[in-house]
Amino acid sequence: MKTPIDTYVIEAIRKERMAQKVSQAMLAYGIGVSRSFIGMAESSKYDIKYNLNHINEIARYLGCSPRDFLPEKPL
Repeated sequence: MKTPIDTYVIEAIRKERMAQKVSQAMLAYGIGVSRSFIGMAESSKYDIKYNLNHINEIARYLGCSPRDFLPEKPL
């Protein structure tokens, strides 16, 4: 089950990915996971979520900070 923080992080990553016009496939290749993993993480139908290593690699790939995907205050 995805928690509110999981959903927040996933949505923040999705928004940044789309703003940079990066496809799910491109992001998956860039961080070494399958495209279906990214798709399932972004879907509310699956319990797949990013771990801290994924978040770090996504930030590296998108050229931003892992902090950009976290809320300012606890949820």
